[in-house]
Amino acid sequence: MNQNKIIRGDTKEKEAAKSVLIMAFSSDPWMRWWWPEPQVYLKNMTLFMNEYLAISIPAKGTYVVEDGSGASVWLPPGYLVEDRVLAPAVMEIPKPRQEHAFKMFEQFHRCHPEEDHWYLPWIGVDPLQHGQGLGSSMLKEVLTLVDEQGKVAYLESSNPLNISLYERHGFKVVDRIQEGDSPPVHPMTRQPR
Repeated sequence: MNQNKIIRGDTKEKEAAKSVLIMAFSSDPWMRWWWPEPQVYLKNMTLFMNEYLAISIPAKGTYVVEDGSGASVWLPPGYLVEDRVLAPAVMEIPKPRQEHAFKMFEQFHRCHPEEDHWYLPWIGVDPLQHGQGLGSSMLKEVLTLVDEQGKVAYLESSNPLNISLYERHGFKVVDRIQEGDSPPVHPMTRQPR
């Protein structure tokens, strides 16, 4: 079996996708600014992943490395996660940071392209597998489809180390968002090719 093969995830890949994304974001600057305590992070990221995957899988927007070492969760045009479902987890952001987080959410909303677009809220690789091109492989797989549809792609890079990866795939930084003591987050868009 080719361990680097990228496949569209369905319900049988849900647990693998959820697990690898929770691991991948465990040291993400922005997610850990939200939930610095490990047990709070695990509980709330599990809620987030369950909700995003519940929408992305039926929308045919979940892609995984066949061996479970990476996953990406895309929301195709017309698919959204309802804020009310995520509210309990968001309310566990430490109180002094909540106001800053809400201001950032508003700014992200303004950065989303107005036209129909594919949104990439989550992409990650098992930390033990970094540097093997898995993130690039997952991006290429979906961006080919996005280009065939003539759609824009959008993401928010919460880790500055990943910006160059996204730029290599045609994304451009459209803003730098930071509030209070938050780490910076960079919204990025990519025009179809």
